[in-house]
Amino acid sequence: MTKLAIALIALLLALAGIVVRKTYYALPVRELKRRAAKHERPAVQLYRAVAYGNSLRTLLWLYIGLTSAASLVLLARLLPVWASLLIVGPLLWIAFSLIPATRTTKLGTRLAVLVTPLAAWLLNYLYPLLSRGAATVERRYKTPAHTGLFERDDLLELIKRQQEQADNRLTDEELEIVKRTLSFSDRSVGDIMTPLKRFKTVLAADTIGPILIDEVHQSGQEFALVRESRKGEFVGTLAFRQLNLESQGKVSDAMRPTLYYLHEDDSLSQALHAFFVTNHPLFVVVSNAEEQVGVLTIADVLKQLLGHVPGDEFDQYADPSAVAARHAAVSEETPVKTDDEVVE
Repeated sequence: MTKLAIALIALLLALAGIVVRKTYYALPVRELKRRAAKHERPAVQLYRAVAYGNSLRTLLWLYIGLTSAASLVLLARLLPVWASLLIVGPLLWIAFSLIPATRTTKLGTRLAVLVTPLAAWLLNYLYPLLSRGAATVERRYKTPAHTGLFERDDLLELIKRQQEQADNRLTDEELEIVKRTLSFSDRSVGDIMTPLKRFKTVLAADTIGPILIDEVHQSGQEFALVRESRKGEFVGTLAFRQLNLESQGKVSDAMRPTLYYLHEDDSLSQALHAFFVTNHPLFVVVSNAEEQVGVLTIADVLKQLLGHVPGDEFDQYADPSAVAARHAAVSEETPVKTDDEVVE
């Protein structure tokens, strides 16, 4: 009867080892380290053992293997071998297949926290031996971990799952940027351009004054195309940011007399390259027949890539004092951590 009790205890210890192993690796090691750095419980305690890496895995497998073998041997002395296998085998199969697939429990977490001091103490002495053994096995037998991703749709599905994950710390904006980046090359210039008839145009001979500036403001656009005459060719572009209530003279004096072109079938990647090469924020879009059909700005491309144009309303980049003052204001509002709050 004593031998049977010892055999059952050994089997329970093996099952407990499987539960502890699942709890240790329920979170990726990087995430457990982050939580430990923030002094979150029980991550602080668990990371004491998990920090030993593959040495902990080796120790746990040795423990599970020894306790499982001990329970099988002890039962074999009391029962026929086939009966021992029928008891131990299915239990271990259930433990290895079902327990890792379930969520961590409070009981499992408490058990892992309870055994961590002993595990950390053993690893402190056995680490040199276990690490060499684990490294040898990994070099010879372990295959590179597969990401499970094969094409872009798999990555998009992963992002969708990440958005629904309860402990997700990526913002919706960050995930949306990733999704937009993945589909960026699928869009063409013609998909996002502003049709020419909807784009603000002015005449080179127009006088810059309150009326023109008000029209500019009402359009909501940052640029205008400049014509030589009402039905003439475009001869340049006018940046609205350069205009203010003190602006005067003719449009021709303030316009930029250079035009650049993109084809409506060009990809957005090609458009972005064109912006980079020319350093010009506006392109006229043409068709196969060289007909001017629309306008594309760098803001259009950034909105497609990022969902919006990043930044605030600050526009005094020509004033070093304003730039310095802006950051000084942010520094004053940011609290300084004390030594006790900094985690090395």
